[in-house]
Amino acid sequence: MDKDREGEVIAKWIEGLSKFGVDAETAIGIAQSIIRVSTRAQLMSRLDIGVTIIGSGRVGRTLAKALSRVADVILQRHDEELVPNDVIILATKPTDESINILSKYSGRLRGSIVMDSFSVKMPMFRLIENESLRAGFHYISVHPLFGELSNPIGETVVLIPSKTGDDKLENAKDLFTSAGLNVVVLSSPEEHDRLMAYLQVAHHVLLLTLYAALRRIGLDLNTQLVTHSLKYTFKALERVLEQVEVSNELFRLNPYSRSVVGELGDLLKEVVEGLDRGDMVGVLGHDNQGIQG
Repeated sequence: MDKDREGEVIAKWIEGLSKFGVDAETAIGIAQSIIRVSTRAQLMSRLDIGVTIIGSGRVGRTLAKALSRVADVILQRHDEELVPNDVIILATKPTDESINILSKYSGRLRGSIVMDSFSVKMPMFRLIENESLRAGFHYISVHPLFGELSNPIGETVVLIPSKTGDDKLENAKDLFTSAGLNVVVLSSPEEHDRLMAYLQVAHHVLLLTLYAALRRIGLDLNTQLVTHSLKYTFKALERVLEQVEVSNELFRLNPYSRSVVGELGDLLKEVVEGLDRGDMVGVLGHDNQGIQG
């Protein structure tokens, strides 16, 4: 995985295909598809590591698919007897039941790297961190920024090390990067939830608001009155509508949700005023060139 080199390759595809009348957008799509397949084909090295994933839902299945390319993976339901391993990943919902799993099998977790895959980290992070101090496992929280995908190569996971996870952070990064995933490390669950209130909650709220507005005037996602750019928005909206329960969970559990949504209302007024006076630089803080950058 080398993003700089990937950019160079895509640029060559755009230049080469333009000679045959292929537009840049199509060229980028072709190049990115080939890069994903190529990356997957090159994931040949195996790590000497075993991974148990608890939870066979969308996230659990996708993580198992990605990590099984480089590690020995066991995917099990949350009600099955825990199979001890080098890495244990809770691909479950952020409930007391998930914490109870760790308490129940604490004797089998000593020395293992334990991860949760919750989309919201507070306050479960501190509970698991305290359990790791008591039971002697290494806790690193992970957030896959994707749902169920057939090929998650190139997608991103967020890692947040706890007091007991710092010394195993490089091991965790190696596991995910070896599987073709990008890794971003954040310093705390508070930082994670604050950022995700903008990147997830605000995103879902805006998409659902647009959908509600369209439905109010009698339009749905099948309308032919769709601009080129709106097609991409509709694709994102379709994914949100397929899993509305995820939007509900993100909004209810993220402690920053309401304040961020309140900001959206104020910012909407600022954007409208900026458009009205023809001065979006003052609102966005940079010009169109800055947006492109």
